[in-house]
Amino acid sequence: MMSGRLVDEAFDCESWMARLLRPAGGMLRTTSQAVLLSMFLLAPLAGLAKKEDFQSRLTPVPDDQQIPVADFFRPPMMTNLKLNPAGTHFAGLVSTQKTRIDLLTFELATKKVERMSAGDDFDVFDYDWLTDSRLIYYVGWAKRYASGVYVTRLGKLADAQALIQYSVVVPVGLPVANAAHAIVWIKNEMETRGADGGVFKIDTMNLGKPLPDGRPRLKQVTMYPGLPEGEAYYYGVDRLGELAFAFSIREGVRALHYLSDGKWVRSPIDLENVSVVTVGDAPRELIVCLSGDAEKAGSVFRMDAATGAVGETLFTDEKYDASAGRAYRSPADKKILGIRYHRKQMQTLWLDPSYADLQKLLEKTFPKETVSIVGSDREQKQFFVSVSSDVKPPTYYVFTLATSDVVRVVDTAPWIDPKRMRPMRTLTYQARDGIEIEAYLTLPSGASKERPAPLVVLPHGGPWVRDMWSWDGEVQFLASRGYAVLQPNYRGSTGYVAKYPAEDEWAFRKMHNDVTDGVRAVLKTGLVDGNRIAIMGASFGGYLALSGAAHEKDLYRCAITIAGVFDWEQMMAEQKSNEYRRGAYGLYHLKLGAPEKNRQKFEEISPLRFVSQIKIPVYVAHGTEDMVASVKQSKRLIQEFEKHQVTYEKQFEADEGHGFSELENNVELYTAVEAFLAKHMAPRPTAGTTEGAPIAGK
Repeated sequence: MMSGRLVDEAFDCESWMARLLRPAGGMLRTTSQAVLLSMFLLAPLAGLAKKEDFQSRLTPVPDDQQIPVADFFRPPMMTNLKLNPAGTHFAGLVSTQKTRIDLLTFELATKKVERMSAGDDFDVFDYDWLTDSRLIYYVGWAKRYASGVYVTRLGKLADAQALIQYSVVVPVGLPVANAAHAIVWIKNEMETRGADGGVFKIDTMNLGKPLPDGRPRLKQVTMYPGLPEGEAYYYGVDRLGELAFAFSIREGVRALHYLSDGKWVRSPIDLENVSVVTVGDAPRELIVCLSGDAEKAGSVFRMDAATGAVGETLFTDEKYDASAGRAYRSPADKKILGIRYHRKQMQTLWLDPSYADLQKLLEKTFPKETVSIVGSDREQKQFFVSVSSDVKPPTYYVFTLATSDVVRVVDTAPWIDPKRMRPMRTLTYQARDGIEIEAYLTLPSGASKERPAPLVVLPHGGPWVRDMWSWDGEVQFLASRGYAVLQPNYRGSTGYVAKYPAEDEWAFRKMHNDVTDGVRAVLKTGLVDGNRIAIMGASFGGYLALSGAAHEKDLYRCAITIAGVFDWEQMMAEQKSNEYRRGAYGLYHLKLGAPEKNRQKFEEISPLRFVSQIKIPVYVAHGTEDMVASVKQSKRLIQEFEKHQVTYEKQFEADEGHGFSELENNVELYTAVEAFLAKHMAPRPTAGTTEGAPIAGK
C-alpha cells in the first residue's frame, strides 16, 4: 500500500484500490468537467498570443491544408505541471507571445487563473511549491543566461521578492523539516566574475533590509563547506531534502563525495563503472546501475556511498538500463515508490504494488499511449497524469481517488491533430561488429514497397542522450513533407550501456558507422528510396551529418548540420579557454587524449579534415552566441567549403545559443530546410531505374 493517509473515516476503511476498480469494465470515469476545465484554461492563454499570426490559433488547420511549419515547433502551451501539497491548485510554465515563459497557477475548485510574467526577454525556467500557497521560481534572460531566484505566493503572484539576482543559481533541494528553507548552489557568482559561489541554505521567508545597491539581503541558515578537490558539477540532497552528496571533476576524473559531520568525504564509488540514478531511502544510500559490470548492467541496486557496498537489487531489465532514470517519491515520507526510465518508450517500474495497480488501470483507460503519474497531493488522493504517444503531444489529467474521475486539465499542443501525425515504429539491426542497435522509423503517408519514400536520417545530439518513442515535432514535420525519418540510437546512447564495450562510449567513428549501418538496414526493407537519402542533425548529430557527407560516398544526396562540431582539436581548445567549460575540457582530454599526441585519431574523428571528399550540398546553421559548440566551427567549415568548392547554404542567427530557441528563427530554419530538401532530393531517374515520385504530405 501507499505510504501516508489515503482515506478518511467517511470511506469506511475501504481500500483505495478497490475504489479504483469500481467503475464498470475496470475503466476510469471521465466527466464533462474535463472539457469545461480545459476550455477555461485555454481561454486566457489564447489572449496572451499575438493576434496577427498562428500563435493565436489553438486548433488544428483544416484537413485540406498543409500543416504550417510553425505548428511543429511552437512551444507547448504548458510544461512542468505540479500540484501543490494540498491538491487545491496546480502550477505550470506557460508559453506566451514571443515564446516567453511565464508562471501560471490554477485553482481546481474555482477555476481561477493567475499568471506572473518575469518581463520582456525573461523566462521562468523552473519553479517549485514551498508550501500550499508559496512558490520559489528561477528566472533566465534570453534563454541563455540565469538572472535570479524569487519567491511569491498565491493571490499576489506578481508581488514577488527577489532572493538572488544576476548570478547563475542551481536549485539543489527543499528541506522537508522547514518549508521556508531552500538549498541553492551559486554556480557562477556575479561579484566574483563567474567563480563558484558555494552551496547554502536560505530562509525564503525572512529577508533582511536590501543592500545599498538594491539587491536583496539573504538570511543564510547554513553555509556548506566547499569541496576539498576538483570542480563541482552537481549537488544532491537526501530523501528529506537535506544536502548529502556532491559530484566533482578534476582532470576529467569524476568523484563522488558525501557529507559527514559537516565535512565532505570522498566516496570509494568509481563513477566510471557506476551510474547514480537517484538517492536512496536510507542515509548515504544511492540507487545505482553498475555500468562497468556486463552481467549486472541491467540491474538497479541500492548502494552505500560510504563503503561502496552493493545492497538490495530493486529490479533487473535484461535489455535496457536505468542510468538516466529518475525516482518517483511518496509525498508523505519521500521514500522511493518507483523508477522512471526509457525502454522503447517511457515507463515506470513501480516498487509499490498500489501504484503498479493504478498504473495498469490508467493504461486501460488510455491504451497504446504512454501514461505517467507525475505527482500528487500530500494525501495521495489526487494525482497528476501525463498521457502522450508517438502521434500525440502530452495531455495532462487530474485523477481523483475518491470518485475515480479523470479530468482533462490541458492539451499542451491543441493545434496538433493526432490523426494527421505518422506512427513511429521500432526496429533493430546489427552493426558491422555484431552489436544490436535500436532505432525508430517514421514513414510518411502513402509510403510502401511500391512507393518507397525519400529518407532523412536524423541522428540525435549528445551523444550521451537517446531518441525515444514519443511525439517529435521535427520528425512529424519531415514526415508531413513526404519524408521517411530514421532515428538510430547508436552506441553511446543512454539506456543501452549493457550492450556496448565501455570504450565505445567515446568511439565517435563507430557511432558514425552505426548510423551508416542503420541506413543500410532500412534500405533492405524496400520502404525507402535508396537514391534519395539525406542526413540531418544538431550538435553531435550535426557532427554525424557532416561525417556522413564526408565518408559515405554516394549514400546521401545532401546534408544539414545545426550547431555542429567538426574539428575536435578546435573544440577542446575552445573549451580550455572558456572558464565555464574547463570541466568539460578535462573530461575530453581524458577520454580523447591530447591532440598533439594523437594526431591520427583526431584526424579520423574530425570531418572538417575531409571536406575535400564532400560532393553533396550542405546546409549549415548556427547561433552566434553558442557557448557549447562555438559558431567558429561552422564559419571555419564554410571557409573549407569555399576552398574546395562544396555547394552550401548557411543561416547564422544572432542572439541564439546552442540550437535555436526563438520560434521565428526555427520557422525560418525549417522553411529553408524544406526548400533545401525539395531542391536536392527531387526524383532523378537514370537509365534502367524508376525512382519514385515524391510522396505528397499535408
